[in-house]
Amino acid sequence: MDYLWTVGEVSEAVKGQIEVLGSEVIGSDVQGVEASGINSVSIDSRTLEEDALYIAIQGVSQDGHAFVRSAFQAGAKACLVSKDFELDGSEGADGSDCSGGILIRVEDTFKALQDLGAASRKRCTGKIIAVTGSAGKTGTKEALRVMFEKFGHTHASVKSFNNHWGVPLTLARMPRDCEFGIFEVGMNHAGEISPLSKLIQPHVALITTVAPAHIGHFANEEEIADAKAEIFDGLMDGGACLLPADNRHFDRLKQAALEARVQNVYSFGKASGVDVQLVTGEFGHERSVIQADCFGEVIDFSISIPGEHIALNFLGALGCLKLAGCDVLQAASVLSELIAPPGRGVRHQLHLESDVSSKVLLIDESYNANPPSMDIALKNLSALKDSTYCRRIAVLGDMLELGAHSDYYHREIAPLIASLDVDLVFASGEMMSHMFNELPQDKKGAFALNSKDLIKPIEESLQSGDVVMIKGSLGSDMGSVVTALCEKYK
Repeated sequence: MDYLWTVGEVSEAVKGQIEVLGSEVIGSDVQGVEASGINSVSIDSRTLEEDALYIAIQGVSQDGHAFVRSAFQAGAKACLVSKDFELDGSEGADGSDCSGGILIRVEDTFKALQDLGAASRKRCTGKIIAVTGSAGKTGTKEALRVMFEKFGHTHASVKSFNNHWGVPLTLARMPRDCEFGIFEVGMNHAGEISPLSKLIQPHVALITTVAPAHIGHFANEEEIADAKAEIFDGLMDGGACLLPADNRHFDRLKQAALEARVQNVYSFGKASGVDVQLVTGEFGHERSVIQADCFGEVIDFSISIPGEHIALNFLGALGCLKLAGCDVLQAASVLSELIAPPGRGVRHQLHLESDVSSKVLLIDESYNANPPSMDIALKNLSALKDSTYCRRIAVLGDMLELGAHSDYYHREIAPLIASLDVDLVFASGEMMSHMFNELPQDKKGAFALNSKDLIKPIEESLQSGDVVMIKGSLGSDMGSVVTALCEKYK
């Protein structure tokens, strides 16, 4: 069958009632409606494709039911709605413009999304991989996706669809003939990963690292490690997990895996005796050259995204390929062409308006920030000095969700910068003001509470040969600085 779903399959999975707008469904017509094909699933009416299923979710700020009419007009085959939904509530419209559209009525559309995801997982016969961790989830998920694509039909989370709605939506979109499914799993609070893992039911679970991301919702890092260990709760019988051997919480994670009766617990990292080991690594400005021992098989390969932390995460990903029965040497060959996801280390070459031959390297780390990733980003920036690039400039926004620890972690950035070869710092946000005030005077560029107010001072400061690294949590809006500089100087 070519369809992702049929209307009948969706209705059965969510225990829904089918209704065709503008007509009565009787007799043999019922089977015809149930056999109608659905090619995609969305909870956003703006992203609908022809013959899609639109699921009207009640969100925090708006109700998806307000966009059912728009969904049908955009070509949706069917809309999954609550039982008491009435289409004719908009400016006296009678629904005639949606005649022939199919409604599937349920008690709770979010519960129906979860049920549809569960039905998709139940029919899947492929290998399922789940990735979690305090940092590196999305990049590692992308590495897994491109590597598994060499061996069969692969489905993976888009962007960072890793939460309570992103995971079931990704499952609902998984093709029936999928051979490999790659799922990213995130959390802000304890108890969030466990139900997602039970929905995914992975054969292999990978934890990239444990660090004080979202520590504002936890008492300490140990609680974060315990929350990440919830990924073991849905692991299939006979499944395996890969844990970061160099992380100080490795023993805690391993004990949690054993208590969850995970039968195959493996490790990756630099330490001797691990299952997937970094033997040697040359970490250049543009790429890394790696030799690794993957379960006894020595492989040499290169990675186009620089950084030792990237290489280590990708070793964990290669371990997943090995555990899924794939050729790791063949899989590793594609890593030389992989590019960083947006906002996670993407590099842009800029040219100043006054000199088209000028070169400015912009490193976009604007999607996320936490203390360890900030540390890594600044150290990587400090190492970027050669005949092409002379000045290193850091543009930093607040790290969010650190709670009572926020002041401490932001202040700690100042002595780190003072110890590094970072020439100039621009900063925005209330918490970054504490860091900026403690910087050496000769390293201070400019400070603003709003990230957009940094754009002009940065532009006035830029010189040929600069490397500019922009980093902050998504909510600090450092992406607007990246966009402005790229639009002006690309």
